[in-house]
Amino acid sequence: MPRYYFHIYSGEEEYLDRKGEPHDDDARAIAMAHRIVSEIAEEPEHREIEVRVVGRKGRAVATVNTNGLK
Repeated sequence: MPRYYFHIYSGEEEYLDRKGEPHDDDARAIAMAHRIVSEIAEEPEHREIEVRVVGRKGRAVATVNTNGLK
C-alpha cells in the first residue's frame, strides 16, 4: 500500500508530516486530507488551513484547503 504524507500549512505555520500513512490510492489520501482540513478548521485560530498531499518520491497528489480541492 502506498504511503502518503500530509503537510499542513496554517498562516505562517508549517507542519511537515515525516511519518506519513498508508492509503489504498490517491482518492483515499485526498479524502483523508479533507477530513484533516475539516477537523483543524473547527479551531478558531486555524480558519485558513491547507493540506498538501504528497506521495512516494515527493510526487504532489493534491492540495486541499478550507475552500476545497485545488
